[in-house]
Parts: sequence; structure tokens; C-alpha cells
Amino acid sequence: MGRAFTDKEREEIREKLRRTGLKILSGTGIKDISIRDIAKQAGIAQGGFYSFYANKDEFILDLMALRVREKTDIMYENREKTVDDPGGFIADLFYKEGMHLKENRAFNNEDGALFSFWNRVSMFNEDVIGNTYLNFLSKMIDYWEEAGYRIECDGQGLLNAGVAAGILFSNSSMISKDYFEEIYRAFCEAQVDRFFTAKRNKDGKGIAEDR
Repeated sequence: MGRAFTDKEREEIREKLRRTGLKILSGTGIKDISIRDIAKQAGIAQGGFYSFYANKDEFILDLMALRVREKTDIMYENREKTVDDPGGFIADLFYKEGMHLKENRAFNNEDGALFSFWNRVSMFNEDVIGNTYLNFLSKMIDYWEEAGYRIECDGQGLLNAGVAAGILFSNSSMISKDYFEEIYRAFCEAQVDRFFTAKRNKDGKGIAEDR
């Protein structure tokens, strides 16, 4: 039996597994990512991988959640840029995230691997990715309200619109390239109009001042 890892070692190895996984995933699809390759490049035995993750799906889900947290953290740090048009920011986020995944080989769904993955993990995990986006949205709404807006938002509606957007962009090959981006952007804007409203307070004050 191999020696147990210290807490510091576990943290370092998990981070190395994540960074190695992201690197490998960028050059292959979900279907073809290999635990053996990940463990080898991270410098641990293949069996050691299972000290950190129960299976490959759990690992990939963790990578996705990590990437979403990193991106939303950066967006929150630059939140001042969104204050003139919160709804436009949300629509643009929908659009850019979809277009990124459409072009990202790691999440390409031409063979159905991505949706097969989501169907598997949804049976055993809470919506880790969705909750990360909802937490980010909650922080942004707090910021916008303090900046003088009154926000009405159906977060679950936006999440489900995100799922619908995923279905659309993952089957983008069925739509003419000359029209796809225009159709997809119109879809994103329509969903945000349906589930998100931001109106300036008449006195221009934020909620903190109203109180």
C-alpha cells in the first residue's frame, strides 16, 4: 500500500491533475480523454487518480466547474464595464459562451459525447455548473442594484435557456454558416429579454441608498 498524502500534497496533486486535465482536454474531446494519460502527465500512478476522483466523469465535471469559476471571477472583477447595460452583458455572455464551446474541440458534440456526459452526471450530481453561474448572477444583481437598477430575474429560466442554447450550438452543423451566428445571437437576446429585466431607479439611487 502506498503512503498517504498529506493535506498539502493532496492540494498540490489535485491542482496538477486539474491543470493537466485542462491541457489534455483542449486537444481532445470528452470521449477520448484518458485517465492513464492524465495520471502519467501529472506524475502519479494511475491508481492514485482514484484517491481524488471516483471516475472520469467526476473529474471532467470538476474541470468544467473550475473553468466557469475562473471566468466568472474575472468577469466580476471587471463588473464596472457592465453597469451601462446589464441585459446586454447577460445576452453577450450567453452568446460568447456558446460560440466558445461551439469552436472548442474539448466540448465538441458532433458525436453526441457531450450530451451523453451530461445525462450521466445529472443522475448523480447536483447542477454544479448551473449553481456556479447562479451564484455569479446573484453577485452581479447585487452590484447592479447598488448601482441604481431594479432587477427582475428568473435565474432558472436563464439556466434552462442556456441548456436550449447548448442544444442549438451543438447542432450548428445543421444550420448554414452564413446564418448561424445571426440566428444564435437573436436567440440569446430573446431569452434574456424574456427572463431578465434591468430598469434604472427614477431617482438614480441604488438600493443601499433607498434604504
